[in-house]
Amino acid sequence: MLKLYGPKAAERILRRYDGTIRAVAARYALPAPFIDALLYTELVRIDLLDPLADAVVALNHRFGTALLGKRDSSTGFGQIFGFVAINAANFAVSRGLTSYASLGLPNRKLDPADSADVRLVWRRLNREPDFNIELSALNLLAAAEEVTGRMDFSGFTPDEIRRVYTRYNGTVPHITPYGEEAYRHYLRYAAAPRAKD
Repeated sequence: MLKLYGPKAAERILRRYDGTIRAVAARYALPAPFIDALLYTELVRIDLLDPLADAVVALNHRFGTALLGKRDSSTGFGQIFGFVAINAANFAVSRGLTSYASLGLPNRKLDPADSADVRLVWRRLNREPDFNIELSALNLLAAAEEVTGRMDFSGFTPDEIRRVYTRYNGTVPHITPYGEEAYRHYLRYAAAPRAKD
């Protein structure tokens, strides 16, 4: 399948959103190389089917239909689903990391099974890269707590990092090739932080 972003294009996007990445990293005590590696891994995997799925979801939201049964899709730079972002937001608020108001969301617990909540969050994920990056980072923190019992990335072992990335991308109990790939990118960003334009 034809990829939309090659390595150079992905790096350009990361440079363009460096300020957002650094601000999110500081806000949540999540070292920026973890976010860089996650976004890079997702960006270079986006292919022509991803915008097509987004278009179907957007049409379904606009017309209140369920063409092909699609009311949600992975979208944006972090390729995050609306329902997953809702779970990440609820997690972050429950841990006192942020508030719904700070995220620009309704001041109540969101329901990942409620189509109106999913539509609201998915549209923002799809249209607002800064929001997408922040919710992707919150999902990374939720994944970390789920698989390691903590959110302190500075103390993770290599296998724990691989497991966190694996959990971001799926729900299997073992480390996947995705987790391995993201970990390699993390090592690259941690060793030589991206140069700014």
